[in-house]
Amino acid sequence: MKKLIIILMLAVMGTVSFAQDTAYISRDKTTALFFKSAVRIIGNVPSDFNVVQKENGLITLKAEKADFTPVKINVQDVSTTKVYHIPVQYSYGRAGRSIEIGEKAPVVTGVVKAPETNDALIGDQLAAGKRSDVVDHEKTGGIKAWVSKISLAGNKVFFRLDVRNKSNLPYDVDFIRFYIRDLKTVARMATHEQEIVPVYASLHKKTTLVRKQEMAKVFAFHRFSLAEDQALNVEIYERHGNRHLYLQIRQKDLDNLQTLPVPVARETILAMDH
Repeated sequence: MKKLIIILMLAVMGTVSFAQDTAYISRDKTTALFFKSAVRIIGNVPSDFNVVQKENGLITLKAEKADFTPVKINVQDVSTTKVYHIPVQYSYGRAGRSIEIGEKAPVVTGVVKAPETNDALIGDQLAAGKRSDVVDHEKTGGIKAWVSKISLAGNKVFFRLDVRNKSNLPYDVDFIRFYIRDLKTVARMATHEQEIVPVYASLHKKTTLVRKQEMAKVFAFHRFSLAEDQALNVEIYERHGNRHLYLQIRQKDLDNLQTLPVPVARETILAMDH
């Protein structure tokens, strides 16, 4: 009897289940699930939404229709066999977020709010003209991206992100992820990562680049600094494809950033004249 109890205990310990907070999805926004290690989807996935395993520790969700019944998807940690039961529900307003999933409750990063007038003016300034002071670039499958024009205005760090398509296939930007990670960490593992969310972005949700088309977008963050062994990672993911791009900003790049005066909004100038 004692041996039977031990066997049952080991069987229960073999697969540990964890309930998770709800992942909200919509037809227009992609919700990303980031895991601390390699995972795999187990069980059947409903046809009401699209589930894509972009990388070992990254799964994206997007709804095919708006009226599906809330369900759960099951994701298993490959190394520990832990199973995460993730509720999925339709919500346009709460969809399009990045959720970090681990042993603790998921940490949901914020959603980019409406840009401040000053941020938009600086964004227009940095997006204009040719790129300069490039700090990193990468190319894959006819798609090339550059990070340039790192600038400080007030208490915010801005930079310009250029993407160019020289392939015959259109390039649909799914989403862009920003996080700080130690340089010595194994590539694209979520351990020791700090997700950060831009306070301003000129990139629209639906962006497609056809052949020979190029875009220049600007992002702003609350002022930050990096240790010598850290980098701000910028990851661009392709929708329905694998031409993902990975770029980095390091502390030496921040040391050489240019300082911009904070522009005065037009409305403020008019108010001062009266």
